[in-house]
Amino acid sequence: MKTLTHLRLAAAAFLSTWLLAASAADSVMFKFTDHRGDVVYSYTLPPGQARLGYEKVDVSTGQVVESVAPQLPPEELAEQLRREQALDACRAELARLHALYGSEQDIAYAEREALDSLDRRIAQIQGNLALARQEQERLSARAADAERAGRPVSQSLIDKLQRSQSQIRTLMQEVEQRRAEQGEARSRYARELQRFRDGDCEI
Repeated sequence: MKTLTHLRLAAAAFLSTWLLAASAADSVMFKFTDHRGDVVYSYTLPPGQARLGYEKVDVSTGQVVESVAPQLPPEELAEQLRREQALDACRAELARLHALYGSEQDIAYAEREALDSLDRRIAQIQGNLALARQEQERLSARAADAERAGRPVSQSLIDKLQRSQSQIRTLMQEVEQRRAEQGEARSRYARELQRFRDGDCEI
């Protein structure tokens, strides 16, 4: 008898729980727009409607309790992701600029410092380049003297000339590289100044 009573109590509890769950489920309806453009309320979603978006509405209050946006086509989804990434990058850049600079004058000062540093480096390289060219002229003159005298140019002298030419090429390339860095620095600081002035991110 005790076992039968327990079974009845368990069954009653299960039935009560099931009725509450069913009641809770019935208290929410789906609201969506069908293929004709009509707004529809239903306890179930038609096949394929989930990807088109819908809302869950509390039947007792008429309030929207959940809103599910339509799924975007792959092309639009990729474009949305690109915009979100660009916006995140812009905000991170703006935060970096405000951490580095307190005013537009700070940016102008930083640009001058960077360009002056590169100017000094270029001047130093050009000084080394002038010395390297003088050395090349001296070695070339020795080689010419040997040829005029009918003597073979020594391998040692040839090696020195080749090293001198290589050094000159390297120094010339370094000058061009530093000048390119100056152009990049001007462009970078101009972008930073504009971003600092704008003060927001609109993608």
